[in-house]
Amino acid sequence: MKKNVIIFFYLLLISYSATAQTINLEFPYFAGKTYEFTIFQGDKRIKLKEDAIPKDGKVQLTIPENYKGYKGMAQWYFTNSATGGGLDLIINNEDFSVTCLDSIPTAKSIVYKKTQENIFDIENYQKQQKLFEKHDAMLATKRAYEPKNKIYKLAAEEYTSIIKQYDTYSNDLKKSSLFAAKFRQIVNLTMGIGTIITLDEKEKANNINEFIVNELDFSILYTSNHWAGIINSWTEIQIKVLKDDAKMLTDATTILNRIKSDAIYTDFVINLTKELTRAGKDDVLYALIPTIKNSKRLLDYDGVLYLFQQDLSGKAPDLTIETYNGIKEAKNQITTVIKTADLKSKFTLLVFYKSGCGPCEETMLGLVDNYNEMVSKGIKIISFAADTEEKVFKDTSLLHPWSDKYCDFQGAKGINFKNYAVIGTPTMYVLDSKGIILSRLATISEVLDFVRKQ
Repeated sequence: MKKNVIIFFYLLLISYSATAQTINLEFPYFAGKTYEFTIFQGDKRIKLKEDAIPKDGKVQLTIPENYKGYKGMAQWYFTNSATGGGLDLIINNEDFSVTCLDSIPTAKSIVYKKTQENIFDIENYQKQQKLFEKHDAMLATKRAYEPKNKIYKLAAEEYTSIIKQYDTYSNDLKKSSLFAAKFRQIVNLTMGIGTIITLDEKEKANNINEFIVNELDFSILYTSNHWAGIINSWTEIQIKVLKDDAKMLTDATTILNRIKSDAIYTDFVINLTKELTRAGKDDVLYALIPTIKNSKRLLDYDGVLYLFQQDLSGKAPDLTIETYNGIKEAKNQITTVIKTADLKSKFTLLVFYKSGCGPCEETMLGLVDNYNEMVSKGIKIISFAADTEEKVFKDTSLLHPWSDKYCDFQGAKGINFKNYAVIGTPTMYVLDSKGIILSRLATISEVLDFVRKQ
């Protein structure tokens, strides 16, 4: 029986070694250097192996069973080198090798074998660079000569030809099934390059936006090591160039509907929520909440995702106030609850801020400057600080003329911040006399617009 178990175990090893993906590296001049081998999922770097290069310079990397089928970028990089170094590798179910027998690695001395993905990546990049070099040369020539000049006319013809060549190049990337082709599209996006060549910035922004919304494969982006960067770039284009919140809402919904994996969907919502909050696009974010909640695709509600557990329509959550006898370190806190239905004022403005936050300071200064007008309009201010140091809170709050100003020194993890789903400061809510939420605001200008309408 024991013999049979050993044979069975041996057969398992043979089966695993036959199917496990391996990358064989040979870098003899780098013997002794320590390295890490990592892959990517969203914002996460996943370390698969760390070791030192042996004397013969030969290293074998294997994709472990729990990541079997991984398709995406990987990095093999040195961890004890002042100058850094290493390789970016495309992993896509290929057993391949990379060899460098020179002491100084160059594009020519690093040799890839049996990997269509990595060879395509290198050659395709070179092809694109040559095309861009020709484009820049012809554009410079056109600018150097008058339109009537023969040289200008020749350059203009070549320039038009290059535009068409790039169209063909972009279509070839779109048709290719290789990860490397999709990765090239993503890298181009990080450089502000779309699927067309144009000198019109608005046209370029529209082209990049339409590609991200309707064509970008988010499962490829997820393992590209450019996840957060592309989401940031997309929101920047929407906010600073396209400047159309209705379109942004529609486009965000289109992206959400196109993402097939719940894990990727959840990660995208996390990043999008952070970006919209940072940019003060609360209206867009809150308009997306029903779509995201109704999808029931979020895998958890950790961090900023607790926003999608809260129902912040209708009655406002009651306010939990923690005060201290003496210093907060004594832990002799007194907890009281203010019922929002009993606030009695015509309107109540709940302000969530943090001392030292630039936009918060602008908001608080605006509230201070316009405090008398707000009081005359029947608006009561209650503020909550996301501070963690007692002295900082006390010094800052001395500048605020209203009496209801609180801090539980839990930062953004405080109970009121959670109950009101505040994931970025400043955030403000307007309540009516019955404690019903009327609106959510992010800027002092929005507050003043509300005040002046009263």
